[in-house]
Amino acid sequence: MQTKRVVIVGGGFAGAKCAYTLRKGLAKKDYQIVLFNSENYLVFQPLLAEVVGASINYDSVAVSLRQMLPGVHCRTEDITKIELDNNTICYESSDGKTGQMRYDQLVISCGSVVNLGVIPGMADHSFPLKTVGDAIALRFQIMRQLENAEVCEDTELRRWYLSFIIIGGGFSGVEVAGEINDLVRETRNYYSNIRSEDICVTIIHSRDQLLPEVSSKLRDFTKEKMEEAGIRVVLNTRVAFVTPQGIGINNDTIIKGATVVSTVGNAISPLIAKLDIPKEKGRILTEPDMRVEGRDSVWAVGDCANIVNAYDGSTSPPTGQFAERQGRQAALNIINVLNGKETKPFRFKPIGQLCAIGGHNAVAELLGLHFSGFVAWFMWRTVYMFKLPSWSHRVKVGFDWAWDFFYSRDLAHPKANQTERISRAHYQPGDYIFLEGDPGTNFYVVESGEVEVLKNLAIGQEQKSLAILGPGDFFGEMALIDNRPRNASVRARTPVEVLVMGREVFKQISSALAPLRDILAEAVKRRGVNLWERFPKAYEALDRQPITCFIAPHLSNLNPDSTLEEALNHLSNDFVDFCIVIDDENNLRGIITEEDFLRAVDSGFNRHSKVREFMKSDPVVVTVNDTSTSVAATMRDHGLKWIPVVENFENRKFKGYVKFDKIMNFVLQNTTSS
Repeated sequence: MQTKRVVIVGGGFAGAKCAYTLRKGLAKKDYQIVLFNSENYLVFQPLLAEVVGASINYDSVAVSLRQMLPGVHCRTEDITKIELDNNTICYESSDGKTGQMRYDQLVISCGSVVNLGVIPGMADHSFPLKTVGDAIALRFQIMRQLENAEVCEDTELRRWYLSFIIIGGGFSGVEVAGEINDLVRETRNYYSNIRSEDICVTIIHSRDQLLPEVSSKLRDFTKEKMEEAGIRVVLNTRVAFVTPQGIGINNDTIIKGATVVSTVGNAISPLIAKLDIPKEKGRILTEPDMRVEGRDSVWAVGDCANIVNAYDGSTSPPTGQFAERQGRQAALNIINVLNGKETKPFRFKPIGQLCAIGGHNAVAELLGLHFSGFVAWFMWRTVYMFKLPSWSHRVKVGFDWAWDFFYSRDLAHPKANQTERISRAHYQPGDYIFLEGDPGTNFYVVESGEVEVLKNLAIGQEQKSLAILGPGDFFGEMALIDNRPRNASVRARTPVEVLVMGREVFKQISSALAPLRDILAEAVKRRGVNLWERFPKAYEALDRQPITCFIAPHLSNLNPDSTLEEALNHLSNDFVDFCIVIDDENNLRGIITEEDFLRAVDSGFNRHSKVREFMKSDPVVVTVNDTSTSVAATMRDHGLKWIPVVENFENRKFKGYVKFDKIMNFVLQNTTSS
C-alpha cells in the first residue's frame, strides 16, 4: 500500500495532541504524519505570566515538538496557501524558497494571531503576551524600568517608570498583572531609591467584573485581593489609544505609564481568512465530528474552529483544555475514517478553570466546587505542573517554583545594545514628539496626521508655531546631521503615525541613497534660514494678521463621486491649477492637482473614473485658528503655491484656500515700510 499523508497545520495544544494521537494510532509504514509550525516548540501559554514575573525560566514553557512527538515529521516552514480542491498546501522556507505538499487528510489548527491594530498606537507602544519571546521582552522591560527608577532624581518621572498598565481583565491580563506586581514589590528592597508608593500596577477591563469566565463570587474575590495587593482595577473602561507616555481611556482621561501590556486584540489567522469555506465570526464552521463543512478530508480544531460541544450544545471556548481534547478526538475520528469506521462528535465536560491572581492567591472552579486564596493557588500550580507534556519540564518548573518560594526572584537581565531599527510611533493631539533642547536621536517621517513645529523665539515668550507638516513630510534631520540638540519642538496636531528611524540607520541610508541625501540637503538649506530674523517687523505685522484675511473662496468644487472628465472641465474653466473635493456636508475629502491628473492617466484611469480613486485624500491643511506666520512657513517649507483651510480637524469644514503670493505681497509691503 502506498504511504498516505496526514498534514497538521499548527503546533499548539490542539495540533500537537492531534499529531501525538495519530502517531500512536497509525502505522509508520502506512501513514506519514507531518506537522507544520513556525516555531519548533509548543508554547505552554498558561505559564507565560510566570516567565514575565521571573518565577520560572523561559525554557520551562517551550517544549520541543521534535522531542515531544517522536515519529512525526516536524517542519517550520510558513504555510502561505491551502488549496482545498487540489488537496495541496503551499509553503515558504526561511530562505524564501517555496514548495508544495499533497495530503490525504488535513487538520487545520492555526489558532489565533495577535492583532494590536484594534486600538490606535497599541502596536507601536505596548507589549503583547503570546509567545516566549514576548514574555522575555516584557520581563526585561520591567527590569529596565526598575533600574531607570533607581537612578532617577525626578519624583514624577520615577513614578512613570514604575507605572505598569495591563489592557484586558481575562485570564492572561489578571495573571500577568499579579506577576508584575509581585515582582516589582517583592524586589523593591534591593533598590534604595524606590518606595512602595511609587509603584503603580493598573489593569483596565471593559466589563463590570474581571475574569468573566468564572463565577461572580470568585470575580469579586479576585478584585478584592488584587486591590489589597496594591493593584489598581479600572472596570467598565475601554482604551481609546496608546502613546509613548501611556494610554487614553473612554472619558478622555490619560493614564500614564512607561510599560503597557496588551492581552487583548486576538484575530483569526490570515491563512484562515483566505479559505473559501463556511465561517462564523472568522472561525471555521465544522460538523459535529470536527470535519470542515462540505469537506470530507479536512478537519479544524482549536481556536480557529467553531466547534459545538455535544455535551451541552454550546460553542467550545478557545481554551487549552478544549483544544487538547479537540485535537485528540479529531485524531481518533481520522483513524476511524481511514479504517472505515464511524466518527464521533466532539463531547467534553469541562473540568474547571484556574487563575493565579498574585500574592500566592488564585481562584479555581473544579468539578463544580469553588476555591480561592492560597489553597486555590497551590491547586493551580499543581495542576499546571502536571499538565506540562514531559517530566523534564515538570522537574524544571517544580525546581523554579521551589526556589522562588524560599529565595528572591532573579533580577538579572542582559543590557545588550540593540541594533537600531525602523519602527512606528503613535501620538495623540497635544503630545510632544520631542522638545527644543532634547538630544537628537531619531529621524521621523509622517505617515498620517499632522504635526506642528514650535519654537521659543524669545526668552519669556510663549512658543510660536513655525510650520505644519503632514503625510510624507519628515523632521528631525538637522540635529542628526549637525550633531546638536533639537532647535525646535514638534507636537502632534491630530492623531499622528510616524515612522521612526534611529540615528545610525538614518546615517547609513542617507549616505548610501543619493536622492534622499539631496532631499535632506535641500531641507537643511531651506529650514536653516529663518526669514523672520531678517525681517522682524514683517513677522510682527503678519503675526497680528488673522489668516482669515488671506482666505479666498473656491467656488467650483467636486464631490468624491465626480468623474475624471468633470474634474478636467473644472480645471480648464477655472483660473486655478487644482480642484477641491468636498462631501455633501462641505467637509474636505481631498484635492486634485495637475500631478494627480497625470498620475491617474498613467495608471489607466478613464474619463468615467471617480475622483475618489485618484485624489489626494490626506493633503496638508491649515485651520482658521492657525497664525498667518505658521501658514506662510508651512507653504514655504512645502513649496506650495496654495493650501486648503478648514474650520478645525474634527469636522474639516472647508472654508477656502490661501495663496502664497498674497501672503508674500503683504510681507513685502511691511518689509518695504520697515
